[in-house]
Amino acid sequence: MADLASAVESPPIIQQGRLVAFFAFDLGYEISLERVGSMLASSPMQPLSRKKQTPNYLQFAYRPQVLNLGEMEAFGDLRGEIQATIFDFGAVSISYHWLLSDGNKPLTLAELPGLSQRMFDFNLEDHARAQVKSVMSRILPAITRPELSTLVEDYYVFVLERFDTPLPAEDFLSRYSETLAQILQFDTQSLSHAQRVDTLSKAISYYERDLVLIDWNAAIVYDSDYIDTLNVLELLNVELLEARYMDDQLDKRIKNYERLSQKQPAWWMPLSLPYRQSINELAELRIESSVLAERVDNSLKLIGDLYLARVYSAASEQFYLPTWDASISRKLDIIANLYQILTDRVSSSQGQTLELIIIILILIEIVLSLLRG
Repeated sequence: MADLASAVESPPIIQQGRLVAFFAFDLGYEISLERVGSMLASSPMQPLSRKKQTPNYLQFAYRPQVLNLGEMEAFGDLRGEIQATIFDFGAVSISYHWLLSDGNKPLTLAELPGLSQRMFDFNLEDHARAQVKSVMSRILPAITRPELSTLVEDYYVFVLERFDTPLPAEDFLSRYSETLAQILQFDTQSLSHAQRVDTLSKAISYYERDLVLIDWNAAIVYDSDYIDTLNVLELLNVELLEARYMDDQLDKRIKNYERLSQKQPAWWMPLSLPYRQSINELAELRIESSVLAERVDNSLKLIGDLYLARVYSAASEQFYLPTWDASISRKLDIIANLYQILTDRVSSSQGQTLELIIIILILIEIVLSLLRG
């Protein structure tokens, strides 16, 4: 009992771990990973391991290319490096990795809430955008319809690989729930019981000494074999960005086409197609949005009641991805309705034009008959 009390009073020392920050950007419609591989000294992302009995066929459809961007200037006393992960559906994730312990000044778990708060206030977005612009300039020939979106999505992961004293996941969560919740909320103040419960509600464990805690903007991974989990969280952050991007693009286009559909032309020119360009644009928008959504959804297949599928599902719920998907689906339905309205108008115009031509031909025939008589 004395040893247990001492362990509770003294926060564990992090012997090995890292802080990871992801920033996702959209660079264009599509990126040729084959061309990227021939242009840069990049390497494909490692396939998922079978540590937690993940079947071999549950992998990335097109393995993203990973590019090392060098070392990051120190964040406090932490040394770091930067990577770019390039996805075929037009997105790039800039990731920052800082070691939580370099052997000289090991951190304790109790110090992480302060570190997380400083990380949140550090504002890396401008630095990440500069990095992605540099990457974009280097792979520009591999990008279809290049255009860097103003949108960005960030996510932070605290990886705790090993403590000075081994801790079972259940004990780790129960003993240090307040500290863990503060880390995820980027806060150093004491949180209410209800807030702690809500923050730590998405807890996933497979073995006795591994644990994943997922919140809306951060996660804690207590596991020495964490790479797969980190890759899934990075992909989900990119998926959230793509969902926001598609939603934003559909919003802008719907406003334009709604004004067009409400405007009635004063006069129809015979054989004219006043909405031809708009109809073609709407058709292309529907196809491109559906194809992009399908490519993003199919980028990683995780089916069945498996560990990574549970991580993916829990993170998707915290990111509100089903809500974003439902919003995109509704807006695609609106696009389809606008498309139908404009095509109906064109069909009606063509029908009226044909009727007019028939009437004119009949009148000509009558006039000619009278002249011959």
